[in-house]
Amino acid sequence: MTPRLIVLSLFLAFFAFSNCSIQETKKKTPPLRATETNRQLMFESPWMYDGDKGERFVSDVWDIRTTIKYQHIIDSLPAFYDALIERYTTVFGKLPYPKKKMDVYLFAHEAQWQKQLKLMLGDEAEHWFQLESGGLTIDGTAVLYHLDERGRSRVTLRIAAHEGWHQYAEAAFATCLPTWLDEGIGTWMEGFRFRRGEVKFQPASNWDRLTTLRQIVNANRLTPLKELMQSDPSILLSSGRTSLLGYYAQLWGLVSFIIEYDNGKYLPDLRRLLQEAAIGTIREPKRGWLSYFSTDPAFFESEYKRWVVQYAKPSSQWR
Repeated sequence: MTPRLIVLSLFLAFFAFSNCSIQETKKKTPPLRATETNRQLMFESPWMYDGDKGERFVSDVWDIRTTIKYQHIIDSLPAFYDALIERYTTVFGKLPYPKKKMDVYLFAHEAQWQKQLKLMLGDEAEHWFQLESGGLTIDGTAVLYHLDERGRSRVTLRIAAHEGWHQYAEAAFATCLPTWLDEGIGTWMEGFRFRRGEVKFQPASNWDRLTTLRQIVNANRLTPLKELMQSDPSILLSSGRTSLLGYYAQLWGLVSFIIEYDNGKYLPDLRRLLQEAAIGTIREPKRGWLSYFSTDPAFFESEYKRWVVQYAKPSSQWR
């Protein structure tokens, strides 16, 4: 059986599984209106899930279905997802657009999220219910639900941005990224703010990741990079949410280091790695992924540790 790819977010987390049909209530209604964003046209139409009325947005890139009832969140989705695909394809240099449309289910309630997981995963779905505050990507389809209170959307959209990166990488790259990098970039994509209706990405503005990373640094519990890069998030989930959250926080710190350290000293290597994944030539070096970025992995790790300790300090400039 073809492996089914499952990627999970546990504010946040991610993993692997065969294609299966998605059951939903469909209504053959033509689009009511088109929403024009900065870069693409999204057609909006009514949608229904298990008797609950919702909205659907379809563009050349995204197929987004939601049962969320807050109109300001619904109205923000076209611009937010448009900004995501622009971010994914440009922030590391020019990367290809996805080869297929990417599906998103954004439910109003956890019960709908669980129902959809059962439709897609059968009995295996209950394993993922323990995520509590999270989301899943299954065979390239993101299954999310509203995690915020009182009409807010920041946590929900951060998970959408994280999951969206995984959807994009699967749809656009010829070769899968190593798990540590795929997850690390996913966490790096989470930071954003809305400014006058526009999405402003701020990777360092991620309080949840920063707080967890700070706790790890203060307890002197940084995971050696070789071990971090080889860790399996599915195994970490079995050992509890704390281990998984620590894993993601440290990957956020590692990718931030690769991008930011010494005015982007290692950023060209990261860009090259992503280009190789896009065309299918990426290979892990015999000495491991650290040697992709440096001929002296031990020195690379010492630079990382010094930098991340400073990065996590409360006295550091708020990012």
